[in-house]
Formats: sequence, structure tokens, C-alpha cells
Amino acid sequence: MSYQNIDNSPIEVLTAQDAVQNMNPDQNIRVNRYETKLPIRIDLEAALTYIFGCVSGIFFLIFETKNDYVRFHAWQSSILFCVLLVLNFLFINTFLIHLLTLIEIGLIILLGYQAYINADSLFRYEFPIVGRIASDWVDAE
Repeated sequence: MSYQNIDNSPIEVLTAQDAVQNMNPDQNIRVNRYETKLPIRIDLEAALTYIFGCVSGIFFLIFETKNDYVRFHAWQSSILFCVLLVLNFLFINTFLIHLLTLIEIGLIILLGYQAYINADSLFRYEFPIVGRIASDWVDAE
């Protein structure tokens, strides 16, 4: 697909992978940072990474391979909710299980909302400690 600048010079629109593979310094290339592999909008995809805790995070890590914003939230969801899952097993027969459940529901709402509203700017809302790890892993991919 190609477009034209105001001065009628051609602009070719490519995916990120195509742009890297076809590096040509004489060509104007625009990369779609909002492109996803799944047929879902980026804001919904990022928010859905939190909906079922680490299960939905792992799902999006497996099936969403194009978008770093969604992959960041999938990593953050997977790491955070796996840690909370271990804590749930440790405190399964205590009153703390109810407190942990409320904390998890609150985190699903907070992090899902942040992922949804920040999708336009691709701002990564990093949860303390876990967010930095997730961001480093996505940047290293």
C-alpha cells in the first residue's frame, strides 16, 4: 500500500517486520505501531491481558507477536498474577485469601483500565517492580 506526501513523493506503509527486512535509506517508510496480529483493537487487547490474570497474559504472549504495547501488558499480567497465584496457594486456608482476592480484583480493574486509556499514546503504566521487569523483557525481544 502506498500513499503520497504533500509534495507528491511516495510513502510506503509497511509492517514493522517488513520495514526492518527491507531497509532502504532512500525510501520514506511509516511503521504502524498500532498493528496487532489478532483482529482486536489495541486498547481492548491490552486491557484483556488482565481479565483472567496470568492465563490471559500467557494467551496474549503466545498469540500476539507483533505489538510491543500489548506484549508489555501481557508480560506484566503474567508475572504479577503468577506471583499472586503462589500467594493464594500459600494462604488458601486463612482469612488472607479473601484480602488477596479483593486485591487481585482491584489490580485487574486498575491495570486493565490503565492499559485501555493509555493505548492511544502507547504509554506503559508500570506496576512497581513487575512493570520494570516486563518493560525490560519486551525491549529485549
